Amino acid sequence: MGEPTLLVDGEPLTIRRSAALQILVFLATSHPTGANTSQLADAIWPGVPRRSLTGRLYTTLSELRTVIRDASGLHVIEHTDDRYRLNPAHLNVDLWQLQAAIHHAASAVTDTTAAWQAVVDAYPADLAAGRIWPWLDPIREATRRHAIDACAALADAEPDPPRRLALLQAGLRIDPYNADLHARAHTALTTRGDREAATKLHAHYLCLLSEAGLDDDAPNHLPSRASNATGGSR
Repeated sequence: MGEPTLLVDGEPLTIRRSAALQILVFLATSHPTGANTSQLADAIWPGVPRRSLTGRLYTTLSELRTVIRDASGLHVIEHTDDRYRLNPAHLNVDLWQLQAAIHHAASAVTDTTAAWQAVVDAYPADLAAGRIWPWLDPIREATRRHAIDACAALADAEPDPPRRLALLQAGLRIDPYNADLHARAHTALTTRGDREAATKLHAHYLCLLSEAGLDDDAPNHLPSRASNATGGSR
């Protein structure tokens, strides 16, 4: 989550090849099944014929595995039956911790507030923030939606108005274009009588939509309450 970084004894390990860093993140998102060489080649070098990538892929993988092994003494990337996997016995991945929190929250029947809070706490920033790798977009968006759902669920269960608003605003920091969260935050401000803040919030929202070329989708009148946490996400 955030800037992709591999830490060895608390120190960041330099990974010089951009493709190698992509492979590392791709394998983290593919856990526990891993990925074969075709999947890696298609993701890292889209549109390039596979036959011309064989040497490049194996060289990148070999250098990555060697760099990690030399720094840690561990075989972090396993290779079995043409599939590469990250070995969970040798490293921790914050994405996996987030996924575990999401799974627990989805199945929790008691203490659900703590379960959803664990999801929010495990989401400090977007997955591989700032990276524009095409294969990453759907995975990043799915992960983001889980965090938004957690903020909305916590807000629904929060009796304290200021705390409820703070949770909605936390969701908007994750997805500033989310119409549903915006409507909820607008309603929360209006309900407590802070119409000036509600007006400023809506003006800022319209400005964001305009800058993103989405102003035609902006509602003229906000609903008093939206139906779900992610239905209005853009």
